[in-house]
Amino acid sequence: MTILVAFAHTPEGLAALEHGRRLASSENSQLIVFDMDTPAVEDGGSITEPDFARVDNAVNATEVRWIGHRREDSDPAAELIDVSEELSAELIVVGLRRRSRVGKLLLGSNAQRILIDAEVPVLAVKASHHDD
Repeated sequence: MTILVAFAHTPEGLAALEHGRRLASSENSQLIVFDMDTPAVEDGGSITEPDFARVDNAVNATEVRWIGHRREDSDPAAELIDVSEELSAELIVVGLRRRSRVGKLLLGSNAQRILIDAEVPVLAVKASHHDD
């Protein structure tokens, strides 16, 4: 199985990444992370994995492939859906955050577009909120 994570540099994106890694590891699946925020570099479309202390790479033996969106002025949600079709992804994992009613009305959401437009199942996860 190929799992595609819609990664953003936010707590919600990190939650999606962590859940995708756990799922890929338990299912012995390929994990591909689509960086919604960082355009791909010129030399072939790959980017370097961000250094997040909360993501435990040492424990996880799953191979992870990182890709960035192709064009700076493109729509990352539409591009992620195109990539999911190109790679025959069987599952997309996205992070969600709570939004006000006005925020839902006025602002588009990449996660919402992915949920509605993707042809494959989409797993939505929320970031844990700790009272510090």
